[in-house]
Amino acid sequence: MKKIILLTALLAFLTTLACLPSSVRGQMTAEVLPLNTMVTIKAPDAPLNRTTAPKKLLSRCSYESQKVPDYVRVGRFIVTPGQEYTLYDCHPAPSDGTKIWVYLDGDTPLTNYTASYGRSEGFTRTFVTRGQQPWPILRNENVSCDLIRYNLTIAAQSEHNNLYVTFVFSKPGASTRIMLKTPPDSDDEVKKSGKRVSGSIKPYPFLLTNIPGETQPATVSTATPAQPGTTPQKPQGSAVIPGPSPGTPQTPKPDRPATVPPKSGTIKEAGRTSADAALVPYNATIEAYIDRNDYDTFRFDFPGGKMRVASRGNLDIVADLWDSRGNMLARSGQDAGKDFYIEKDLPAGTYYIQVRYMYHAGEGPYTLILGDGNAAFLKEARPGK
Repeated sequence: MKKIILLTALLAFLTTLACLPSSVRGQMTAEVLPLNTMVTIKAPDAPLNRTTAPKKLLSRCSYESQKVPDYVRVGRFIVTPGQEYTLYDCHPAPSDGTKIWVYLDGDTPLTNYTASYGRSEGFTRTFVTRGQQPWPILRNENVSCDLIRYNLTIAAQSEHNNLYVTFVFSKPGASTRIMLKTPPDSDDEVKKSGKRVSGSIKPYPFLLTNIPGETQPATVSTATPAQPGTTPQKPQGSAVIPGPSPGTPQTPKPDRPATVPPKSGTIKEAGRTSADAALVPYNATIEAYIDRNDYDTFRFDFPGGKMRVASRGNLDIVADLWDSRGNMLARSGQDAGKDFYIEKDLPAGTYYIQVRYMYHAGEGPYTLILGDGNAAFLKEARPGK
C-alpha cells in the first residue's frame, strides 16, 4: 500500500512539473538585445524554479529568494572584441520597494558551474551594476529613472562575442530599461553625475570566455564587423576552413602541401593562428614559452587512433584542439589544475593545438608533449629574447 501511495504521489508531482511553463523549469535562452536602443525589460509572469535553474543563474538571485521568489530574464548583446561601449542602466526606482538587479557576465549564466576560474588578473569578467537600490522617484518629480552609465571595453582576447545580461526582479510585472551604446560616450561625460545620474569607467577590459560544456549561440548578422587585429584568436589561415552555418553541407578542402617536421633542434616561434603555426611531429616533446596576451599554435599530422596531448610545467594554461576545417574538438586546462591533458579518439589528419595562459594573465615556460613524446625533442625559438 505504501508503495502505491508513493508511486501515485510521484506521478502527480511529475504531471504538475510537466504542466509548468518552460521558463519555470529553467528552460531559458539568452535573447538578443539590440545595440544603441533603450530596451524595456519586463519581469516574467512565472518565478524562477530553484530546483531546476542552472546553479550559475541561482547565484544571481537575491539572498531572500529561498523564501521570496525571483523573476529572471537573461539577454545578450552581440559585441566586437577590442571595441568600447557605454552601458546605460535606467532603473525606474519604483516607490513600492521593488528590487531589480542587473548583472553583466563574460560567460553564459545558463549553465551549472563546470570549472574553477580562480582570479582573472587584468580583466573584468562580471559585475553587478547596482549594489543597492535607488531612492524612490517622488510624486511629480520630473525624471523617469535613476541612470547609471559605465564605459567598458571588450577585451581583444575574448573567445566569443556575447556579453550576457541577467535581470533579477523581486516582483512580477516590474520592468527596467537598458542600452549598450557604440560609439561610446566620452569618459568625461560618463563621469559627470547629478541627482539621478552617475557613471564610472571600467579600468580593465571585459573578457568574454567560453567554459567547458557550454555551447555559444550563433553569431548574429547584426553584429558590428570586427576591426583588424581585434577578432577572437580562432586558428585561421589557408589550412583552416571556418565551420559552416547550421544546415550547410561541409566540403572538405585539401590541407597545405606536406612538409617534413624536424626531429630535433629549434623550431620557429609558434604563432597566434594556424597560418603561422609551428610545424611539429606527433610523438614530440617541445620546450615552449607562452607570453602574456599571446597564443602558441602548433600544427601536426596525426596517424589516427587515440590522440594524447599534454603539458608539463605547472603553469595555469589552457589548450584548444582544432581540426583542419576550423572545428574545435576539445579544451582542457580550465579546471582547478595547472597543466592540461587531452585524450581523444580521432581519425588520421592534420590538427592544431593552441595554447594560452588562463585569462592571458601570466607567462612562463612549459613543455608540450604530443603522444608519447619520444619521437622528437624540440625547442621553440624566442626571437629577440
